Amino acid sequence: MPLSTACRASFHIGSFSKSVSASLRCGYIAARPDWIESLTNLKIATAFGGGRLAADVVLKVLTDSGYRKHMESIRLRLAREMEKTLAGLQSVGIEPWLVPRAGMFLWCRLPQGLDAASVARSCLKEGIVLAPGNAFSQSLSAGDFLRFNVAQCHDPRIFEVLSRVLNQQAGSA
Repeated sequence: MPLSTACRASFHIGSFSKSVSASLRCGYIAARPDWIESLTNLKIATAFGGGRLAADVVLKVLTDSGYRKHMESIRLRLAREMEKTLAGLQSVGIEPWLVPRAGMFLWCRLPQGLDAASVARSCLKEGIVLAPGNAFSQSLSAGDFLRFNVAQCHDPRIFEVLSRVLNQQAGSA
């Protein structure tokens, strides 16, 4: 399918929950103009709350504040945290599946033969919470992947515990 056809047959859904406030539930949708009325009707039919206050807060933040400057500072902070997380993971022998150009998540494939759920359970026993790939895979085809939130990886204990668990599990595999 040509890209222009794919773009006409798709839409984008987003939220301000992470960039403005975790407690603020207000999102948006970008779609073809002829789809908007049906999508609006669906939203009205399925929403249980007003959401007007959240929408008003987002409008105020976007138009009357330093939101753009705030987002730039967030992007810079995430870029620094991405570099630190990459270095920490590489120090324990984990390579990223893909290094994203931006964002807060880093997907990594574990060394051959290691199961992400087992690694995550072992790390949890030591107080380190990790996200195994199959938690995000409907087909359960990501059993050897972990997803790291780089904004939450600043504690060096993460890499110490992860290294120990990987070595233990690699030795028993």
